[in-house]
Amino acid sequence: MSRPNPVKVWKNPAVPGWEDNTVREDDIWILVTLEGELLQTPEPQAREPDLRESAKQELLCWVTRAQHVDGTWQGFVDRIGSQDFSWQDILVLETPVRNKTLLCRPVWVGAEGAEGGAGGGPVAISVELVDVCWPGSANSFIAETFGLNAREVHNLRSLALGQEQDLAQVEDRARIAAKAGAPGPADLVRLVGFLLQEHASDMAIARGERLPESLEFRDSLGRVTQCFRLGAETGQPVIFVHGMLDGIAGVQQMQPLLRTGGFRVYAPLRGGYGGSHPPPEKHQQLDAFVAQIEALIDQENLRRPLLLGHRSGVIFARAAALRLRGRVGGLLGVAPAPPLPQARDYRRNHRALALCARFVPPLVPLVLKGWSRSVQQQGASVLVRNQARAGSKGWEQIRGKKLESLLSLSLSMIMEQGGAGLLADLKLVPDDWRDQMIGHAEQTVYLCGAEEALVRQNGLYPQVLGAEKIQLRVCSGAGDVLLYVCPELVLAALEDLSSVPNPEFSQVG
Repeated sequence: MSRPNPVKVWKNPAVPGWEDNTVREDDIWILVTLEGELLQTPEPQAREPDLRESAKQELLCWVTRAQHVDGTWQGFVDRIGSQDFSWQDILVLETPVRNKTLLCRPVWVGAEGAEGGAGGGPVAISVELVDVCWPGSANSFIAETFGLNAREVHNLRSLALGQEQDLAQVEDRARIAAKAGAPGPADLVRLVGFLLQEHASDMAIARGERLPESLEFRDSLGRVTQCFRLGAETGQPVIFVHGMLDGIAGVQQMQPLLRTGGFRVYAPLRGGYGGSHPPPEKHQQLDAFVAQIEALIDQENLRRPLLLGHRSGVIFARAAALRLRGRVGGLLGVAPAPPLPQARDYRRNHRALALCARFVPPLVPLVLKGWSRSVQQQGASVLVRNQARAGSKGWEQIRGKKLESLLSLSLSMIMEQGGAGLLADLKLVPDDWRDQMIGHAEQTVYLCGAEEALVRQNGLYPQVLGAEKIQLRVCSGAGDVLLYVCPELVLAALEDLSSVPNPEFSQVG
């Protein structure tokens, strides 16, 4: 889910009371009298009413348990009963279930409360189940998000987790909520729980503990594409075009940054990778990919998405930008791969594959299996580390990154169909595809990791340097691993492409 804008969320805060219908269908909450008895309340038709009713009964059991554990609940009730309270007062209780707390607050129910049960009155207590998973490692995230200092983060954490607070901490709640821009402590606790869930999910994706969510669509010929969704739920659409060896790992590790930057990223897999099938025939690779992008734009109703190509994926992204001009907002090519006409041009980690694909196709399945076993023995991170030049800045930085889990997922996607997608790409790369790269597309940035890329006689750049709306940015020393070691430069280029119709790009040294 995308991060909610606190200004939007809190622009028109609900008045005290439960009848404003602001509760989502999936929220679990109850109203109880000051004596702890359940008040029946109208609610919309639920998808699973039996489960909701069971959950509500469990909440009531937890409230009953809180009445007998210590004086915290009773003290809260007594203040409300004596009318010595504020509508902003809250009580957060721990539950027997890890990472789940009860957010309790006074609400006005009027005459309905008096009729709702024994001892009912115009004021009841709303008890809401809130998910709050707050490891110590998330403190800096909350501090940065809300502009809080270490002491304020500590106090907010103890409140959100239902831990005991002293009088000074209780009195400081309203000030912290105001500093964070919240109408009150209850709203802040809810948003903190939501953001922490979102942050934990983002970090799990970025570390390669799980894949992002994916969708499936078909192009005009019925070919199936598996497409992963990353970044924010709303915002500038970006279509990531993967290379041959590392799949979506490069953009996956940027998940928290993409959400913060407001980029809604789609990462379709070309035919033969993951769940996308069938693999394209020889000489049809670019046509098949452009059909994928056109189908994705139509299905998701994307308005002028940016294309983000990585390594050999830049070839496909450039072809799509040229053919779909007017439907694409711009192109960012990160560490573009040039044509590789000679065997010595290939990296050692897929040189044998390329030679077999070109000269001895019958041996390809056998060689591919051997290559996959070799990568698994060395560790999947070799897929990226071998792309860095020894002793370079990129080589030093990539050594310090934990990429094994991320790239293991990518290797699984490569081999899911026996490496059919990789083999299709290998048949394209040695071809002289440069004539298909000539033309005028929308605004384009090539983000390069080495100066020598600009002077390769057989590279991509001599074909496009004179074209309009094309600029080069160079981060010397980053080399072919630029996406992994300089993600901030990638985000900056995306922001430039998305914010200004005709931006003036400057070369980065």
